[in-house]
Amino acid sequence: MKVLILGATGLIGSHALQALRLAGCTAVGLSRRRPADESPAAWREADAGCMVAEQDWLPLLAGFDAVVNCVGILRETRDDDFDRLHRAAPVAMFAACERLGVRRVVQLSALGSHPDAATGYWRSKGMADADLLARDLDATVIRPSLVYGEHGASSIALRMLATLPILTMPMAHRARVQPIHVDDLAEVIVRLVMAERAIPGVLAVVGPRATSLAGYLADLRRGMQAAPALVLALPMPLARVVAHITARMPSGVLTPESLLMLEQSADGSNTADAHPTGALLGRPLRDPARFARPSQRAAAVWGWAGTALTLAMAALWLCTAFVSWFVWPHAESRAWLAACGVPPDAQEALLLAASVTDAAIGTLLLLRPRRWLWAAQLALVGGYTAVMSYCLPQFWLHPFGPLSKNLPLLALILLMWRGSK
Repeated sequence: MKVLILGATGLIGSHALQALRLAGCTAVGLSRRRPADESPAAWREADAGCMVAEQDWLPLLAGFDAVVNCVGILRETRDDDFDRLHRAAPVAMFAACERLGVRRVVQLSALGSHPDAATGYWRSKGMADADLLARDLDATVIRPSLVYGEHGASSIALRMLATLPILTMPMAHRARVQPIHVDDLAEVIVRLVMAERAIPGVLAVVGPRATSLAGYLADLRRGMQAAPALVLALPMPLARVVAHITARMPSGVLTPESLLMLEQSADGSNTADAHPTGALLGRPLRDPARFARPSQRAAAVWGWAGTALTLAMAALWLCTAFVSWFVWPHAESRAWLAACGVPPDAQEALLLAASVTDAAIGTLLLLRPRRWLWAAQLALVGGYTAVMSYCLPQFWLHPFGPLSKNLPLLALILLMWRGSK
C-alpha cells in the first residue's frame, strides 16, 4: 500500500511512518519541511494548515491508497489555529480523498472530542471527525487519551516532574487519564491501514488502565526507579490565575482551555474500555509502569536541577556582591586583602571590583546563562580558594567552612560547565 502520513514529523506521525514502513507499506511523510534524513521521493513538503480547499489536496493525494492524519496542536498561537488545522484542512482533505477514491483514512483525534464540546480543541477535532464519518470512505477515527513517547515533549516534561521531591499541579488526584505507549498506538494505525476487513468507525485507543495524573507520575517514577515524592493538588482558583498567566507565555502548557479539559476529565470522559485496542493488537498493551526506564532518571532530574542550580548560583553571587560592599565591615575586608599582599591604596578598588564582578556573574546567570560563564566561575572560585589557602590558611579550620564549602561548590560548577550546551 502507498500511504501518506500528515504531520509526519510529530511524535505520533513519525512513529506511524516508521511502523508502516516496517510493515511493508510505501509510507510517505508530509510536513512543512522535509527532514534531512528523508529523501525527496519519500516526502511531500506542504503546509497542511493553509490547505483548506479540496483542490489544494488533489495533486498531493493522487496515487495514494490510504491517508493517516496526525496533524494536531495543543494550543493556538492565532485565534483560528484550532479551526484551521483541526477542522478546515482535514475536511478539505477528506473531500479530496472521496473524489480521488482514496478509500482508507485514519484520523487521529482525542477522547472528549465532539462538535459541541466545551473547548476549541475538542470542538475542532469533533467537527472534523463528524465530517469524515459522514463520507463514503473506509475510515476510522482513533481517540487516544494521553500518549507516551520517549522523545515526546510532554513525556519528557512529565518524567522531569516525576523526579521532583514535591510538586503541586491542578486536578492532580481527580483528573483521569489512560496513557498508551506511542509504539502501541503506531501499531494500531498499521493494523487499521492494512486491515482487509471492515474497520471500526471510532476507536478509543487507550492504555490498559486508567489513573490520576498523580498516579501516572508515580508509574513513571517507578519505571525510572526514582525516589518517592509528594504530589499536591493546586487549588482551582489559584490554578485559574496561573493558567491565565502561563497562557501568555509562548511555551506555556497550562492555559484556561487545557485547565478546563483537565476539569472535565474528572468524570472519566478521558478514559475508555481498553479491550478493543488489545483485541486489535492481539497482545497485552504496555503498562504505564514500564514506560520509563532507570537510564532516563538522570536526564529527568537534570531537567529541573540545572535550572535550580543556575538560580541558586545566581542568588549566591548577587548576595555575595551585596554583602561584600554594603554589609560586611570594609576594615575587616581590607585586613584580609593586606594579608594577601594587596597594597593599602589598592584595597578599596579591588574590593569594589570583586563586588562588581560577583554582581555581574549573578546577573548574567539570571539573564543570559551560557556555558563559558560556568568556566569563568570555576576559574574565579578556584582562584579565590588557592589564594586564600596560601595567604589565609586559617579559614580551612573555620567552623562555618568558608573554604571547605568551596570544594562541593567547585564540583557543582564543573558539573554545570560540562553539562551545559
